[in-house]
Amino acid sequence: MGSSPGVSAVPPEPVPSEARAAAARATMDALSGSRDVFETFFESARIGLALADLTGRYVRVNGIYAELLGQAPEDLIGVPVADVLGGGDLGALDDLLGARTGSATFERQYVSAAGEVSWLLHGLATVSSPAGTPSWFAVSAQDITERRRAEQELRDLTAALTERAVRDPLTGLANRTLLEERLRAALARDRRSGESTGVLFLDLDGFKDVNDTHGHAVGDAVLRAVASRLAGVVRPSDTVARMGGDEFVVLVENASAEVLDALEPRVQAAVGEPAVVGDLLLAVGVSIGRALSQGGQVEAQRLLTQADAQMYAAKRSPR
Repeated sequence: MGSSPGVSAVPPEPVPSEARAAAARATMDALSGSRDVFETFFESARIGLALADLTGRYVRVNGIYAELLGQAPEDLIGVPVADVLGGGDLGALDDLLGARTGSATFERQYVSAAGEVSWLLHGLATVSSPAGTPSWFAVSAQDITERRRAEQELRDLTAALTERAVRDPLTGLANRTLLEERLRAALARDRRSGESTGVLFLDLDGFKDVNDTHGHAVGDAVLRAVASRLAGVVRPSDTVARMGGDEFVVLVENASAEVLDALEPRVQAAVGEPAVVGDLLLAVGVSIGRALSQGGQVEAQRLLTQADAQMYAAKRSPR
């Protein structure tokens, strides 16, 4: 059976880029001379648009621009652009208005009379005449409130996750990771300054009996009470950390033997005060070990090990 000859399509000749550019310029030249086209674009644009003269004052705004600012269009005519973009660092705006050249963007917060907060992204650019001299400013505005809100929520979430990564979830104290970071930083400073850093290693006495007798929920309440008291007796520059279980560490920066001597009985008294949990009055004691590094000569883990060993020696000694 014979076959009919195929028909192949001949692709059109490509239009040279120079011809496309020339056609685009011709179209733009035709449009630029049409006032109707400009009016339609200016008024129907889906973002706020405005024009300002070379003194930096509005001469025309579209409806969306005025709506974003919560004002009537006629109320903005003659108003300095700098007044609308007030707040923040106006250096870049002043430079642009003064030089009458270039472009810039500005994010500004506005609060309505009802207390509603919004953020606008303003754009400002110099428009030159056919002769190349500045003739006016083109201004734009877009509502970026949702974007700013999402960015803030992301920052808040990141901060919360970061905080959770270095905090003990039960007591809110520093965890082992944060304690070791701060201890290493303190020892590094000591090596430069010659200062000393001390640690107190704490282990609660009688806490196991509380847990075994009253349950973990009551034990957790006691741990939270101890944590709160420890945070209340140390200096603002000190760090209280929960190492896990019923073990705590107090990092004492700019320390000395005398500072540790004064702090230790305060810690014992704070921990030993009975804790009220429901209708229970519960008391625990504490065994304390201490270690001191002068001039950052003892590295972090060794300093903690020394204090831990001292704590166990204290726990084994007769009371």
